Amino acid sequence: MSEPMTLDTLIAQVRTGLETAPVLDRLARAVEVSAHVSELGENLVGFYVDEARRDGVSWADIGTRLGVSRQAVQKRFIPSGESERPGFWDRATDGLRAVVGEAREEARRRRKTYLGTEHLLLALSAREEDPASRALAVCGAGPAILRAAIDGRVGIPAGDPLPDETPFTRLALTSLRHALREALREGSESVGTGHLALGLLTLDDGLAHDVMVKLGVDYDSLRAAVITQA
Repeated sequence: MSEPMTLDTLIAQVRTGLETAPVLDRLARAVEVSAHVSELGENLVGFYVDEARRDGVSWADIGTRLGVSRQAVQKRFIPSGESERPGFWDRATDGLRAVVGEAREEARRRRKTYLGTEHLLLALSAREEDPASRALAVCGAGPAILRAAIDGRVGIPAGDPLPDETPFTRLALTSLRHALREALREGSESVGTGHLALGLLTLDDGLAHDVMVKLGVDYDSLRAAVITQA
């Protein structure tokens, strides 16, 4: 069993390498470590909130267990806007930003007024040299197969693209939150396309999740492939 985290553990972590540094340097690192621990804690609780929801537990019961109202727990764990957590975009890799941009174009080409999980998956599959696309292919969901599966569900592009901005759906926003969680599980400082692929799968809902599952993609295999292809 791993050693439990204690205050002394964190104090030692902050001090390591800064024993002779000015005390304000240790204070600055303490702030960084505190923020990281807080982020891990929030995502730990979020992981088990998702598990409870998949098991059919109501938001009201989750709120009661956490000591807050149903509305409060929903506000905490259901994303409501792209700018809700700007720190996510600070950690997004260039590849992930490019995928999101391509997903917007996929939505516009299909004349949709929203950006859904299916558009994110289409964008991932379009970048054939990207590690996430290669990982999906290893799991039996190559670019051509994914595109055909999604086109079969939502249709192929037709007509002029819509010129308007395409806001994220709630599920698409949640997939970004799950992508961040996957990066934290890996201990990565940045959130990449592989994390997004895993985030789409762990949603347990939405068109992208359904397509991947029907193609036989499972979490353990995809995670192993993401790590191998990185």
